[in-house]
Amino acid sequence: MMIRSRLVAVVLVVLAAFAVGCSLKGMHEVPADRVSLTPPADQAMVVFLRAAANASTASLFELRGSEQRFIGLLVDGTRMTYATAPGRTRFMVIGRSASFLDADLAAGKTYRVAVLIGVDPDEFIRLAPMHAGAPVSRSVQDCIDACKWVVKGDRADAWAREHAGSIQTKKAQYLPKWESRPNRPMLTASDGS
Repeated sequence: MMIRSRLVAVVLVVLAAFAVGCSLKGMHEVPADRVSLTPPADQAMVVFLRAAANASTASLFELRGSEQRFIGLLVDGTRMTYATAPGRTRFMVIGRSASFLDADLAAGKTYRVAVLIGVDPDEFIRLAPMHAGAPVSRSVQDCIDACKWVVKGDRADAWAREHAGSIQTKKAQYLPKWESRPNRPMLTASDGS
C-alpha cells in the first residue's frame, strides 16, 4: 500500500510539472534570485510584465529596422527580462490583436513595460510604458511584487516559427492603425533607472 501511495505521489508531481510547463507555453520559470535587472554597460534592459488577467498568451517581439526579433511568450502572472541595444526601437505584442510601443532606450538603464488589456475593441492587448515615478495600478504592482520570472526555451522559439504567418498577418493589419493614432504612448530614455 505504501509503494502505491508513493507511486501516486510521483505521478501527481510529474503531471503538475507537465501542466506548469504547458501553461508557460515553452517558457521556463526561473528563481527570482537568478534574475538580473542590471544590463551590460552597452545595452538596455526591458522588463515585460503580464499583469492582464485573461486566458490568452502574449507573444513579444522587437522590431528594429527591417529586423523582427522574437522576445518570448507571457501568460498571466509572468514577467521576463530582455536585453537589447540602446537607441530607438519598437516593440510588438501579439494576442488576439497586435499592438506596438516605440521606445528610446539608454545604455545601462532598465525599463518596465506592462502587457495589459486594450482600451478599445480593436486593441485586445497592449503594451503600456511604465514611466519613472508614475503610479501604477494594483494589478501591475502585484505583478512587480510576485509574478513568476520566465526565460525563453526552445519550445517557445518553435511556437514562434510555427505561427509566423499569423503573426505577420496581425502585424500588417494592426500596425497602420497604430501608426495613425495621435499621441501614441512611448517609453523614453528618462523612464529607465
